[in-house]
Amino acid sequence: MLNDAGAPWPPRTPGPPHTYRALTERATERFERLKRVRDAMPQRRKAAIDGVAHALADSMDPAIPPRHLLYLDLDGPEPLAAVAVGDLDAATHVTWQLSGSGIRVRTAMWGTAREAGQLLLEQRVVGAPNPAVVAWLGYSSPGLLRAVSNRAARTAVERLTHDLLTFARLRPDRPFTAMEAHSYGATLAAHALEKLRGESAAPAVSALATTGSAGMPRRIAGDPGLLGIPEGHIFEAVAADDLLARAGRFLSGRTVVGRRFDVDGFAESGLLPVTGHNTSRFVPGAVRGKRGYRDPGTLSLRNLALVTTGFLPLE
Repeated sequence: MLNDAGAPWPPRTPGPPHTYRALTERATERFERLKRVRDAMPQRRKAAIDGVAHALADSMDPAIPPRHLLYLDLDGPEPLAAVAVGDLDAATHVTWQLSGSGIRVRTAMWGTAREAGQLLLEQRVVGAPNPAVVAWLGYSSPGLLRAVSNRAARTAVERLTHDLLTFARLRPDRPFTAMEAHSYGATLAAHALEKLRGESAAPAVSALATTGSAGMPRRIAGDPGLLGIPEGHIFEAVAADDLLARAGRFLSGRTVVGRRFDVDGFAESGLLPVTGHNTSRFVPGAVRGKRGYRDPGTLSLRNLALVTTGFLPLE
């Protein structure tokens, strides 16, 4: 049956997309509709739309590949989004990059997508032929005070596991898959990986790297196999003066899991040390600027690129 415009009636509900290209095209169409009604929205939603638009625009290092919106969810009290850097349909290596306390779509989408792009470029340097990185802000990340609780991680597990199961469905060929998590993102990663363990439809996550970790549940420290990661491919690093990470673990009762890798500089290769807790601290043009865990030119970013593509870190 057709309506007056010749279209099927009743309207057909689109089925699940079969490629990431189809998924991002659908997300982009919806995003364009949201932009047209942006001015009538509350400020929080306006800021999220603007942040995503800025992240998708040509406003970064031109070497970073185009960004693709996977979704922007404005239904809850805090906008949620995920942006892919690179071609998820063809990538040989896919990294899910999780951010920590206070990093949200309405205030940090551009910077988070840029950090994903910086990791992708470094993965190319270490030999990954066609990497892609997902800048995942699909949860309401807690502030520093609430980061001592596991509640936000437990709440976010459903969204993250859904996205990972979607990835497994759209990439049944199973490219090398890793998770890179900073701060409270490590707590979320632990909960999600534990939930996915044993799921026949789950993606095979081959490596986990955490920086400035707020810690994982102690039961995982006693049995890292609960994460479903191959033995020896769980890595963690904390900068020498990252007091926030250490305080977070002490106050929460969580602990660190994984093989330690160095982020404190590597003079032989000219790779710089990390200072403090943040992922990004370097300001272009600064001669002696401080660096964060995901800043270019750091030993941290080089080691993150290595371990998320299946190699061992520099020592």
